[in-house]
Amino acid sequence: MTQLSGWKVLSPGRGGGDLVLAVDFATTGRSDSSFSDLAPRLDPALAVWETRQPAGTAPLTAEDYLALWDGGAAADGRRVRAVLGYCAGGVFAGELAARVAARQGGEAPHLVLFEPEVPEPDGLYRDFAAMMNQFASVLTAEEVGAAQREAEAARTADVDFGAYGDVLVRIFTERAGAAFAREELDTEMLDEFAAVFRSYVSYLDAARRIDPAAAWSTGTAVSSRTPSQGAALAGRGVGIDVDHADMLRDARVAEAVNRILGSYVTS
Repeated sequence: MTQLSGWKVLSPGRGGGDLVLAVDFATTGRSDSSFSDLAPRLDPALAVWETRQPAGTAPLTAEDYLALWDGGAAADGRRVRAVLGYCAGGVFAGELAARVAARQGGEAPHLVLFEPEVPEPDGLYRDFAAMMNQFASVLTAEEVGAAQREAEAARTADVDFGAYGDVLVRIFTERAGAAFAREELDTEMLDEFAAVFRSYVSYLDAARRIDPAAAWSTGTAVSSRTPSQGAALAGRGVGIDVDHADMLRDARVAEAVNRILGSYVTS
C-alpha cells in the first residue's frame, strides 16, 4: 500500500508507470519555478512525487529526512526511474538515488540535478532577504532594510549555519512581530512564516552534513544561463539559456529531462 506521509503526488502516472522522485523545499508563493511546473511536461506514464517536509519543529538530521523519503518510496513498490533534485535538494537527491539503487539490486535511477549547490550562509541570507521583501506591504522600507542589515552583520566568516539560521528567525520574528502588532494584524500568518523558515533552515543544515561529490559524479546537471558551482561536479551537464527562477517551467528543460529519462513525450 502506498505511503505518502513524506511525499506529495504531482502526477499519478498511468498504467503502472515508474516513479520519479523530486527533492525540493517548495513553499506557497515562491517566485522560483518548482517541480509542480515541470511535472505536467514529463511523460504522463510516469508518477511524479515531490518531497514533503516532516511535521514538527525539532531540528532533523539528514538521516531523518532520507529515511522518511526512502521509506515511502520503498513501500510503494514501483521501480524508481529517476531522482531529481533542485538546488540544495540535489544533495539529498544524490544520497536518495544511491539508496534506491541498492534496493533495486544495483539498478540505479537517473539522477538529475537542477542548479545543485551545498547550502552556505550567503545563500541563506539571500533567502532571508527575499522573505523580508515579501512583507513589504506590512513593514516599511526602513524596517525591511534594517532587518536585512542586521542579518548581514551577523553573517561572519566562521558563523555556524544552524546558529545563523536561529538568528535570522529571531530577527524576522522581532521585526515582523512589531509591525503586526502596530497594524493590529492576526499573528497566525507570522507564526506560520517563522515555522516554515525554521523548517527550511533545518532542511539546509541537514543537507550540509552530506558530502554529495561521489553521487553527483554519476548524475546530470541541468543548468540555467548562470550555472551553480555544484554543476561542475556532475558527471554530465546540459545547459539551457533560461533564467534560474524559470528553469522548472521551461519547455526546453522539460524536453531535456524527458530525453535523460528515456521518454520523448512533452506537452
